[in-house]
Amino acid sequence: MIPDDWMPHARADGETVGYVHLAEGGLFQAHDLLGRALGEPGEWLTIETMLDEHSIAWLDGTWSYAIEEGREVRTRIAELSCARVVLVEDRLGSVDGPAPARYEVPVPVEPGVLEPAAPLTEWPPAP
Repeated sequence: MIPDDWMPHARADGETVGYVHLAEGGLFQAHDLLGRALGEPGEWLTIETMLDEHSIAWLDGTWSYAIEEGREVRTRIAELSCARVVLVEDRLGSVDGPAPARYEVPVPVEPGVLEPAAPLTEWPPAP
């Protein structure tokens, strides 16, 4: 769960694009929607601009989810809230077969658990 002392930051259309909290020295720290720090602490207007520019487009893509040490799954974000992110296994657009596996990860996401996936360089992808 996003800590209570983190303030949601919304862009002009009302969409929340991240969070801000008071850092040391009277500066502010920006965080993305997964709770990851963005850049270094700074002045309020600098942090707001950083969050507005970061936006939410980065959520659309594939993600490498570390299920356990040495085992990763290629996923896509299905849902995101201040408490959790729901991931679904990326099946490369396939709609047949069983439903894709779903995973829930608490927010803020721990470092190394969810990272942008590397592009596929071979077909079919290795299991």
